Amino acid sequence: MKSADWDLDAAASSIAPGIFYWKSDHKCFAFESFVCREMFDAFQHPNFSFPTEFLPEKKKWPQFFFDCFVELKSISPKDYLARKPDSTFAKFCRTKYLQLIHPRMESAFFGNLSHRNQVVSGNFPETTFFAMFAEMAKRVWLLHCLAFSFQPEGNIFQVSKGCRFSEVYMETIAEDELPNDGMEYDPSVAFTVVPGFKIGKAVIQCQVYLLNSKPR
Repeated sequence: MKSADWDLDAAASSIAPGIFYWKSDHKCFAFESFVCREMFDAFQHPNFSFPTEFLPEKKKWPQFFFDCFVELKSISPKDYLARKPDSTFAKFCRTKYLQLIHPRMESAFFGNLSHRNQVVSGNFPETTFFAMFAEMAKRVWLLHCLAFSFQPEGNIFQVSKGCRFSEVYMETIAEDELPNDGMEYDPSVAFTVVPGFKIGKAVIQCQVYLLNSKPR
């Protein structure tokens, strides 16, 4: 985005409006938050809301999703997509790419919409940019498969702006920027950067950015 001369302040404000950052370069967390929000959208559905995809009866989900996890875990996403271009994972990659990368953004990055056109037509671009995206998509998909391998299945959670910070369910992504001047500070959440997960009684904390009441 920097190399394409985007207005990063405006872009960050469109994602998380009204936030005063502890440091100016912390705006990167707004972009990370956006990527996670889009990539994990519909995570709670067994097939990421692809209603036509096959699913066995629910009692067979743990083995089914674990087999899906094992199948993809040790192969590169590029090779898997080439072998199974009509798989649920391939559909996930197409859907998430179109959801995450706005046409105006792609045009600013590359000067054309070649990636998008290939994805829409059912193909996968053979570029470093798409390879990095596919690797990210693979990790989200593997996490999804793993979550549904448990009985009961794992659940995803995020925290809304203004919620009081809880060390049980959250960790701050920029802890070094908390006030250390001795003043009392009751931390609350500005936005969730990376979602958290509950698996049975176990909690994997979400990562949050904390509110700063005054601009620097």
